[in-house]
Amino acid sequence: MKQVSAVKSSDREVKYLSLEVPRKILLAFLFLLLFLIPALSYAGDGLRKANSPDYWIGKLKNPDKLVLTPEEIAIFNRITIENIDQMAELSSMPEVISGERVFEWLWDILGYPAALYDSAGQKVQEGFFNDLAWNMYLDGIAKEIEVRFGVIVERADVRGLPTEESLRTGSGRGFDTLQYSSIYPPEKVALLHTSRDGRWGFFQTRDLRGWIRMDKVAFGERDDVLDEPGDFLVVTGSKVKVYGDYGLKEEAGEVAMSGVLALAGARKGRSPWAVKFPVRGEDGALVWTEAYISPRAGVHRGYLPYTRRNIIRQAFKMLGEEYGWGGREGLRDCSLFIQDLFATVGLRLPRNSRQQGSIGDVRAHLDEYGTREDIAMALREADPGVTLLTLNGHVMLHIGISKGKPFVIHQIFAYADRGGVKRIGRVAVTGLELGGRSPLGPMKKRLRSVNRVTIPAHYGARAGIDKEEVI
Repeated sequence: MKQVSAVKSSDREVKYLSLEVPRKILLAFLFLLLFLIPALSYAGDGLRKANSPDYWIGKLKNPDKLVLTPEEIAIFNRITIENIDQMAELSSMPEVISGERVFEWLWDILGYPAALYDSAGQKVQEGFFNDLAWNMYLDGIAKEIEVRFGVIVERADVRGLPTEESLRTGSGRGFDTLQYSSIYPPEKVALLHTSRDGRWGFFQTRDLRGWIRMDKVAFGERDDVLDEPGDFLVVTGSKVKVYGDYGLKEEAGEVAMSGVLALAGARKGRSPWAVKFPVRGEDGALVWTEAYISPRAGVHRGYLPYTRRNIIRQAFKMLGEEYGWGGREGLRDCSLFIQDLFATVGLRLPRNSRQQGSIGDVRAHLDEYGTREDIAMALREADPGVTLLTLNGHVMLHIGISKGKPFVIHQIFAYADRGGVKRIGRVAVTGLELGGRSPLGPMKKRLRSVNRVTIPAHYGARAGIDKEEVI
């Protein structure tokens, strides 16, 4: 696939550079330009305009039509949670959970490949895993466990084992296999078990289970933690700063796209938004404080309406952002990119790409049913802005057709090409011919599933919804 030309000189033309401009400013400008070029260089077929959401929205017949109403979104979420083991509705969790069940979850986690490598490229020895197993405190799991509820107070990694050590396959060249995800305040969590040293907790989050550092969580009474705000903001920017003072000088934290913040009071004019923000008090107790968000920040009062326009616009807000496996260091991978943008309309999607390809209205899926011909037909009939396409280990958002070819926006690390692996490492717009010169073939020929993020067609009658209104 041809790469779109980078930035034209006429687009970012600098006719004169005064000799008085400090050298540092010039270098900073050049650095920024180098960052922007990759974000604009993978649209393919010379379609520089493909990097604009307006180009794709302009192709839609009715971009502002509701795909699902709030009531239908609630049905979608219920169906998804019921079918994905790792997901949970925390408000429905019991006060006490079976210790045997928690033991099984923890035991399953220990099934890692025999050959793993640390960040220095050294093979991890058996003693390392023995120490981790001891710290997991499996012998300390009670027959019945009283669930404790808490709130994340700063960005926290969700880990497969209670350690911050990165473990990788392939002599240390792969991704950190222990990095499950990353979550931001004020996400709610349920503590199921604590490590022997007390530094780690095994938590159930909205989307998955894993180990989180205890100092990232403030604990409170169930009702105080799980109470749903009646009036709230949803973060619609990629990330938003939260401040501890009205003058927006003292940074209190950061919240990523899809984060929900309860409003703390009425807002006057263009004054900062006042929100409730969690702080870890004495002995780890939850304390709600009043914090502030700039009136210019990317937030919306309540969830965005679920329309194709809104989904495409949300996706393009992350265009060019760097790739980060498992959300490490506050970055996103392919499935977190998809999860965050759909969550701005209130939709709950699973955390990993394989599961994301199995939810909603599945049009074709090679792992469950269907053929390559079914995949091709489903792709031809795909609805831009609501359709997910998956490969092995990768998920993309279909955004439309240009010059007869389907295009996607996705957080892509790399792709196979004739000369080897080509790294992109950021959110990009590409055609599905990408990788066509490699022995594996183009992405279009390697699709595993095509599904629409809507209520499954076979649930229509049971849910009391007209099928034609669901699409």
